[in-house]
Amino acid sequence: MTVIDWQKRALALSGLLQACHLVSSLARTGIVSQDAMDQSLRSIFVTNPESISEVYEGTRGVRTGLRLASDFLRRLNVGEDVDTVRYVLAAIGLERKLSGRPELLRQLGAEISRVDEARMLAQDGSRALDAQVVSSLARVYESTLSTIEPRIRISGKRNFLAMQENVDRIRALLLAAIRSAVLYHQVGGRRWHLLFARRALLDGAQNYL
Repeated sequence: MTVIDWQKRALALSGLLQACHLVSSLARTGIVSQDAMDQSLRSIFVTNPESISEVYEGTRGVRTGLRLASDFLRRLNVGEDVDTVRYVLAAIGLERKLSGRPELLRQLGAEISRVDEARMLAQDGSRALDAQVVSSLARVYESTLSTIEPRIRISGKRNFLAMQENVDRIRALLLAAIRSAVLYHQVGGRRWHLLFARRALLDGAQNYL
């Protein structure tokens, strides 16, 4: 495995960590960085990239995730991020189950394409991410990935989890998490790397910081 391989895995892992961190933040506090959320959601629509950096607009789309990855891999102490790490592991597991469901994969791809096309038409090609786009992505997650058991269980405060806007944002971000989990596996990333190859992943992440 080359240094470049680990850099690719670190970038995909950063995308995964960022999306899961935003899910945790919404569930616990109801607050999220709009810019970080937009960047995570945009990665969903990059389905045929020429390189991994294209998915995240270089590293601009995962700045938060790169900091999280560096901190987590250095300390290996989840602390307050226990939910984030739980979501990461759940997303990796869900991606593996999805890979064995080719019909569901095709459905997922088709639904994402429809949302992307509608987004471009509604926003005159600006590819903006308004509440309607987020809601549409949430429905995509609900009709596809949430049908795979076990579902990803979200922990947080009841009042935040009862708000439909937050529910939509959480589901859309979980879709982004799965996008990064797919990418992580495509570039050779594995669940066990988080523990037994964390030095290589850390070096890969720090290359971008």
